[in-house]
Amino acid sequence: MRGNKGSDRKNKWLVFTSMPIQMGVTIYVFYRLGAWLDERYAVEGEWWMKGLTMLGVLVSMYQFIRQVNYLNKDE
Repeated sequence: MRGNKGSDRKNKWLVFTSMPIQMGVTIYVFYRLGAWLDERYAVEGEWWMKGLTMLGVLVSMYQFIRQVNYLNKDE
């Protein structure tokens, strides 16, 4: 079973190194959606972009915390 423990550590590192990419993609998608809505409805001050980008940050942080809690639960 020792070999399996090392494999689990590698898998956890893989998950942790992929998390910033997941966060970046999530935030970027929310940003692009907000920019599109601002352009589509001619919103002054880019409020859709700002609001949805902040929502994207919150969603990505929620995903990050949920994944960390799931990994810690398995230990």
